[in-house]
Parts: sequence; structure tokens; C-alpha cells
Amino acid sequence: MMTGIAQLFLAQQAPPLQPLPHPKLPDPALVQLGPPWWVYAAAAGLVIVLLGLVLWLLMRPAKAKSPPLKKPYSAAMKRLQEILMQSPQQLPGQTAAEVSETLRVYFLERYNIPAPMRTTQELFEKGGIPATSLRLQKYASLAELWDQLAFAPVPVNQAEATALVQKAITSLEEDRA
Repeated sequence: MMTGIAQLFLAQQAPPLQPLPHPKLPDPALVQLGPPWWVYAAAAGLVIVLLGLVLWLLMRPAKAKSPPLKKPYSAAMKRLQEILMQSPQQLPGQTAAEVSETLRVYFLERYNIPAPMRTTQELFEKGGIPATSLRLQKYASLAELWDQLAFAPVPVNQAEATALVQKAITSLEEDRA
């Protein structure tokens, strides 16, 4: 039986190989597998640079916000209105001191000069302001009020204190115009 299986196996084998119709074909040329190595290196470098840029943009500190612009007139007027409301409940000397402080801050912020440290005569009559700074001429009325606050006696009663605050508000309004 073994011989029968062997005969069957041998009978199923393929016929012998026949020569190809074109036996003299040239050898195939070698095909490049891809771009050169430096192209991959350049692409990897570009990816690394772009990732670094994205990380830098995400991780950098935020720009500092600019401080809000000062509005010396609004702040001074608001403070003077508050002082006017509080003046009946506080001492006249305290009212005068708060008006003086409010105007001092206004002078410094608005005109950017140390006006509270100088009198009107020092600023306007003795050549304290340079001739090039004509914008400070409108400062004269406030400087006179400052002189009155700095050299006048402290208000004695609530009525004088209230009148002082109202005079400061009027002078501040005139300065704005």
C-alpha cells in the first residue's frame, strides 16, 4: 500500500520546468527605497523647532497689563463730594486737612509738579515756572486756593468747613474748564 501512496504522490508532481520565452532579460536595476537620510533629519529638526515654538508660546508669561490711566479730576471731585457729605459729622480741622490732601494729590497727578511745596508767588510771580511751560498758567486759580488752605486759619465751625469744601469744588470745576 505504501507503494500505491508513493505512486499517487509521484503522479501529482508538476511537470519539469520549461525555459522562459525570453531567457536573456537584463538584471533588474536597484530601486532607491526613499529619500536620503538628511531629508529625514531636516524634517525631524523642523518638527522639533515647531514643537519648541508652540511650547514657548504656551509657556511664556503673559504680557503685563498697563495700569489704568489716572483721572485726577474725577478722583479729586469724587473725594471732595465725599468730604462734603462727611463734613457735618467730623471736626472742621479734619475737613480742612482732607480737602488739603485731596487737592495736593490732584496737583501732583494733574500737573506733575511739586506744587504743594511752593506758594503761588514762588510759582507764578518770581519766575518759578519756565517760560516754555505756559500750560501751567491755568493752574494759578488752584494755586491760590492752595495758598489759602496752607496759610489760612483752620475753620472754626461746620459752616466754614462746608464753605471751604464748596470753594474747593468750585475751583476744581474752574480748573477743568
